Amino acid sequence: MRRSKTIIVLLLVAALTLALFTGCSKSTTDTESKGSDNSGTDIGENTGNNDNTGSEGTDDKKNTEEAVKLVAVFPGTQPECQPEVLEAINKKLVEDGLNINVDIKYIDDYWNKLALDIAGGTVYDLAWAHSSTLSDLVAKKVYQPIDEAMEKNAPELLEKMPEYLIKGGSVAGKLYAIPRNIPMTAFNNVYNVRGDLREKYGLPEITDIKGLEAFMEAVQKNDPDVFPIVGSNLQPLYPVYANYFFPIGDGGKNPVYIDPADPNFTVKSFWDSDAFTKVAEKAKEWRDKGYQPADTSSIENMDTGFDYGKVAVVPANIMRASERIDTITANVPGVKVETVLLEPEKRYVFLAGDNMLAVPSTSKNVDKAVALINWIKGSQENYDLWSYGVEGENYKLVNGAVDVNDIPGEKRYTTNVWMWNDIELARFSSNYPKEDIEKLKVWDQGSEVTPFVGFTVDQSNIKTQVSQITAVMNEYYENIGLGVLDINEVRDEIMDKMWAAGLQDVIDEVQRQINEYVK
Repeated sequence: MRRSKTIIVLLLVAALTLALFTGCSKSTTDTESKGSDNSGTDIGENTGNNDNTGSEGTDDKKNTEEAVKLVAVFPGTQPECQPEVLEAINKKLVEDGLNINVDIKYIDDYWNKLALDIAGGTVYDLAWAHSSTLSDLVAKKVYQPIDEAMEKNAPELLEKMPEYLIKGGSVAGKLYAIPRNIPMTAFNNVYNVRGDLREKYGLPEITDIKGLEAFMEAVQKNDPDVFPIVGSNLQPLYPVYANYFFPIGDGGKNPVYIDPADPNFTVKSFWDSDAFTKVAEKAKEWRDKGYQPADTSSIENMDTGFDYGKVAVVPANIMRASERIDTITANVPGVKVETVLLEPEKRYVFLAGDNMLAVPSTSKNVDKAVALINWIKGSQENYDLWSYGVEGENYKLVNGAVDVNDIPGEKRYTTNVWMWNDIELARFSSNYPKEDIEKLKVWDQGSEVTPFVGFTVDQSNIKTQVSQITAVMNEYYENIGLGVLDINEVRDEIMDKMWAAGLQDVIDEVQRQINEYVK
């Protein structure tokens, strides 16, 4: 009996000894596999340690921790130099104490692909969002709330954000996205105009329709190879004829409106209004006069035509001139691009922001994603690296402006700065006039911030109606905007289809929601 007990004890000791050696071996192997390369070039690896105050053991632990991998998803095409820029970004993130390693993926057909990817469980941690689709994609659970994550990981950013920006990224009282901080008065209601041609013709700065039409007439007369205006977007005419808030729609395709001067904020049908009639009639008039050409087959599209000197006026937004200046300068020597707002009787701010950054619902790292946004907007150095790449390699700074004139094409970090740009941090091209930058910084001064800022329609009860009404607008809008159709001849036909599609349901639901929002 005693001999059996002795054998059992010996077996137990042997087993414990074997486990001890196995554990030591496994620990050594793990340390080698995780800590052998601290170069910061591989997604998911630790990219270094900037804490020199701890003990040697603490340093060894940090060197073996795996960085949290974040994947951002954006529309467009990956810049050729992205791997090198991401390497620099990830190195800086670690130096700044954030255990993050970020990658950026680009997808086509963005809205549809994003929704499908999220529904299928694809993990994204940061994504482009837009005011026109925010509430719908929140309803589809594409994005997740970030209120708590912002309070915990980005208190400084949250404190700096104006209340109307917070409202702009919120749905049903919860924050889902961070809008870019840029001028918002008549944001999508301007034209880009060839200022060099205007000066050549000896015409004054354009501030109204009379001045714009005088310019287009001069282009038609003096430069027959240049189209005076191209584009079906009617929004730049809205400040003059329809200075309203449009709670639904994008690109000028808006079924209903609210007049900010109406104390009751009554929701009304837009396409049968006097205001829309005047807008459509003006488009028809320009077509009949030949300002809007019947044949544009010689250009790829309106923006390409403008950027290559073939078009003198195109619909735009407030920031578009600054974004296109390098392209058009390379193609049209001596060019000057002017942002023209046809001045309304009163300037309003209707929207808190258009482009935003959001955290998709599949992300398991919402705190880290928000910390990344906070890092981007937390300093000029971080913003520049994320937006423009590595100074000296991807761009040069000339008097505070971004200069890429001597940078090879494959080294230019042409990313989507418009998704997160901030008027307080944004760098502008050295080709963009300083006086225009100063105008942007004070653009919203004197504008009235309306009660509608931050309002987004919850379309869950009217999703089918909105979809069907949008189909009707898509059927007619292009040809109305180009002046091909006479609104007075097709209005009844259009409205019959809209009412049948459920326009009254949309009016009633939006009215109910707006009453709740502004009370």
